[in-house]
Amino acid sequence: MMDIEQVERVVKLVERSQLHEMTIANNGQSITVVNNVASQNSGYPTEAILTHESKEANNVVLEVCATYVGNVYLSEDDTTENLVHEGDSIEKGQTICFIKELTRLLPVISDKAGIVDTILVKNGQNIEYGQPILKLKSSTYS
Repeated sequence: MMDIEQVERVVKLVERSQLHEMTIANNGQSITVVNNVASQNSGYPTEAILTHESKEANNVVLEVCATYVGNVYLSEDDTTENLVHEGDSIEKGQTICFIKELTRLLPVISDKAGIVDTILVKNGQNIEYGQPILKLKSSTYS
């Protein structure tokens, strides 16, 4: 059985390496560690990645996706309001949510401006790397 110290050592090794992704399996358990190479030299916060772009009428639909594996939180804590709501206008560089990865709460930063069309996750939900968090609508490419 893998313990948390082993997992932390693997995460630290992958963070310092040039590896993009590493999966370790042990006795029926497995863990995948993903190194976001684009943010490797910049530290925190990590920018959200664009994974889908399509034209609908005169609007561009963008998906903002998870940059880490963990639990997604739409607000900084249980007492504050969600950072974004459907219909909100967001700007490039705005924090849209947080992902709790092991013991760290990491911000997800939008790399696009637009209007939040749909929030695709629920507060506290497990999320995988690259999984869409929300859809944005924009009348122009940003």
